[in-house]
Amino acid sequence: MRSGVTSQSSVRFLISILTTTFFLSQSAEAWPHKKPPVCIIGAGPAGLTAANRLEEKGYKAVIFEKQPEVGGKCQSYYDELGIFHPLGAAFYSNASYPETLKVINNADIGSVPFGLAGDRQQFRYNYTNGDITPVPALSVQFVLQIQVEIPRYAKLWTQKFAPYSAPNYKNGVPDELTVSGTEWFAKNNFTALPILLVNPLALYGYGDIRVVPILYILQYMTPDILTGFIGQHDVYYTDFHLAWKNWSRKFIKSPIHTSSEIRCIDRASDTPTIKYTSPHGNFYQWKQQKCSHIIFAFPPSITNLERAGLDLTEEENNLFKEVVVHNYFSSAVNFSLPTGVSYIAASNNPRNPPPNDGEPVAVLRLSPTSDISTSWSWGKDNEYESEPRTRDLLQASLSKINKDPRNVTAQSMPLDGADIRAFRKWDYFPHFGSDALRGCDAGDPKGDGAYARLNRLQGKKKTFWASGLAGMEIVEWAIRGGQDVVDTHF
Repeated sequence: MRSGVTSQSSVRFLISILTTTFFLSQSAEAWPHKKPPVCIIGAGPAGLTAANRLEEKGYKAVIFEKQPEVGGKCQSYYDELGIFHPLGAAFYSNASYPETLKVINNADIGSVPFGLAGDRQQFRYNYTNGDITPVPALSVQFVLQIQVEIPRYAKLWTQKFAPYSAPNYKNGVPDELTVSGTEWFAKNNFTALPILLVNPLALYGYGDIRVVPILYILQYMTPDILTGFIGQHDVYYTDFHLAWKNWSRKFIKSPIHTSSEIRCIDRASDTPTIKYTSPHGNFYQWKQQKCSHIIFAFPPSITNLERAGLDLTEEENNLFKEVVVHNYFSSAVNFSLPTGVSYIAASNNPRNPPPNDGEPVAVLRLSPTSDISTSWSWGKDNEYESEPRTRDLLQASLSKINKDPRNVTAQSMPLDGADIRAFRKWDYFPHFGSDALRGCDAGDPKGDGAYARLNRLQGKKKTFWASGLAGMEIVEWAIRGGQDVVDTHF
């Protein structure tokens, strides 16, 4: 009897094991392994808005950022009083920045009106000898000419440019929009505007009007922004760094790995793999992430892509070697500049910008309750500019003009290293040159122009590209670039 009971129990136990194994195997087939997240490299406006858009569509994402905090180029220095001093984006306009305005309104921060022209007394300085001269007022004749040219500019902007103003210029880039700013203005019989716009381009990081394609100048200089630069209306000033920190806390559920450097990207399999390092104690540790897709949300210059260890294809290499970036630097400096006064670097001709020698090209005090001023320096395009050298130039040049320029007898006070409170180097304004742009007229998807080739690359090897290159290096177009990649391809 005892052996019979044991035998029956063994049979029941065996049936139980087989049944459980069967259902487990069925479960494994019914519920396969979770799909890896979309990996986003860069937690600036493009990367953050792409992540938000993906989450709204039900995708999982993970974000990697090499800086300690989110915001990309939207960074700030905070002084002892907690006053912010922008090291990146600072201004926006309601009419030209609708997507940016949504972010700011949802970030629970304030903005104040700011005059781009007319609110400050400007002085030119010569960085070689420290000579300071007031910037003369515009002549009546020049002002009248501007007033004649602006309505015509607005009409041309609407008719000739606006139809092509789309993320990644999907509607094409006519050859007439690939020429330099100087050439386009001359062909269209403008005489005052090309002089007026020299400094708003160069001092804000957008280069030499004689070189930069008019496509990007028109994208940046909407009729609304143009009239702001001549003082017809104010724009708004805000802390974009705080805006992105607040916004990402409210609208991003995906993990964000800050202070994380991408070291290797392997796309050989159907599941791309990222290897990266993060701080660990006094050193760092290596980590790995599987990805369903990868979104590059930073300036895709060849140097940046190689630094990230990307397994570049020939097609990618041939395109992204055409990307131009500017060496642009921003700093917060304890500086004896009164409120309502600013410096700009001298130029040898009103039609030419200051030299891009790595010297500071503008100094502006943005807060009346702080002694900190913001300065911007500009170096050669696509050439290595070391931070120590440019910082030394900043200290030496500003030491020559550290005084109230309205007082001709005032003596300049030398700066020491501690007076430079913050200093940042940016790979700024990714764009294509005139030659690379040609060949995508009328949105021909098979064209040889850079944007036609970029749009063909989207999605290849499960890779997408979103940055200021999508339109222009401003917050608005970085946002639109991030949104468009997700809206179009996911």
